[in-house]
Amino acid sequence: PERRCVAVHPFQALTTSSDTLTLLLAPSDTEVDDALVGQRLARTIPRADSRDVVTVRRAGADVVSSRTDYLAGHVAPLLLPPDVAVVALQPLADLATTVVYTPTGDVGTALGLRALDLLVLSHATVLPIGDRATRRRPIRIDLEPKTGEPPLRVVSAQRAPSRRAAASVTPVAS
Repeated sequence: PERRCVAVHPFQALTTSSDTLTLLLAPSDTEVDDALVGQRLARTIPRADSRDVVTVRRAGADVVSSRTDYLAGHVAPLLLPPDVAVVALQPLADLATTVVYTPTGDVGTALGLRALDLLVLSHATVLPIGDRATRRRPIRIDLEPKTGEPPLRVVSAQRAPSRRAAASVTPVAS
């Protein structure tokens, strides 16, 4: 489904002292408002001087290709140089444990992984859009048992292999 496909939108933030390439990750069915995203990105770009003006615009194909070593239309949000920033919209973070599909850099291929894993592996920060983000509470996933609760046990039930199953297994020569 379109909701589970990740679109990568490249933006270029220019100041008098820096030129930053930022990749914006969003579900494919999410409409990206360049002006609003530009305003939010301008607040997150570090500046040498507080009076320095940040101009954010869509990055051209030559900038994307030269800074990421990916073709502009096939940028993957993984294995990027450290000077490329990755930002995600809240709708992608909302997918959390849902498997999403992201470009790999090769035509016709995609990588399926959980949305939270994508955010962690790409070192993405979630960009709040509108008032919606201010009402959210952070999600805390606690994998450790609370004090007084018994720890979770994993029980594995293995059946003894039958002769018939063992006979049908063909050894692989190495």
